[in-house]
Amino acid sequence: MYEVFFFVNPIGINCYKSEREIISAINESKKKVVYHFVPMANLTTIRSDIQARNLENCNVDLFNSISTHTFNAMKDYHALKLIKGNKAARKFLLQLQKTINDDKEIYSFELVEDILNKLNISVDKFLQTRESAYTQLSINKDLSLVKELKVETTPTTFVFNYDCDNCGVMIEGSVTRDKIAAALSPDVTADAEHCFNPSGLHLL
Repeated sequence: MYEVFFFVNPIGINCYKSEREIISAINESKKKVVYHFVPMANLTTIRSDIQARNLENCNVDLFNSISTHTFNAMKDYHALKLIKGNKAARKFLLQLQKTINDDKEIYSFELVEDILNKLNISVDKFLQTRESAYTQLSINKDLSLVKELKVETTPTTFVFNYDCDNCGVMIEGSVTRDKIAAALSPDVTADAEHCFNPSGLHLL
């Protein structure tokens, strides 16, 4: 059995591409795989996303705007996860990213509201949950995982193989379905250069 942790910028353009590759690889795999999106944001990940979009790195107003959008999207994800679970939260996040990255729309409450309506999720319930202490606790739990695994950049992917001891692969940067398919090989996780003890990280 495998467990995948994918640390993402919640609106990042490179993360969006990698997410689709990971989901495709897992869907094509015949192995039992559970996967988690872990939204995160810091100065490095936000600057990297600005650079990936070929925008002005030294524009303070732009940086502040994208930072606000990024942290809001992270909070949105956690609120949805509490209301409807991981699967619905991932679906929301992918739709939000598609609209921002493919359709070139700007993050806004109106955009979030439109996606919620399409997913048949109560906006009132979403807003109530979003401002609750439980949402912050959920964010803090993910931040603890970020700290424990020393994740500094997005996207970063961990693939753990629970059929052997201390078998884990870390992939920093963008991923393809071929990379994920290879990481889901027992030989790769057993002989990986970057091995991690998955004890304490199991979220099933």
